[in-house]
Amino acid sequence: MIKTFMRRIADLSPGCRQAVRLQSAALDGQLSPAQKVGLRIHLCLCKWCRRYGKQIEFLRTASRHESPADAGLPDHTLSPAARQRINHKLAEAQKEAGG
Repeated sequence: MIKTFMRRIADLSPGCRQAVRLQSAALDGQLSPAQKVGLRIHLCLCKWCRRYGKQIEFLRTASRHESPADAGLPDHTLSPAARQRINHKLAEAQKEAGG
């Protein structure tokens, strides 16, 4: 009786690959009630998928709170002098190519 019950629960649970996809969809709130139940069952049984879920939740939270300036990313604009040097080099290359 317990084996039958456990088998039926396992049948509701998706595999790890599907659980990964479901966790990503769950962050956007796109799961049906049956998918939610199956995912919860899987996460109760699989420590690796629980760990993955915590990691993607952390990354999502961190990316929302981090501005590009805080992340130490370089400014994506070129100085006028740099633009002029690039345009000059492109024009020289075009002349050499015969265009």
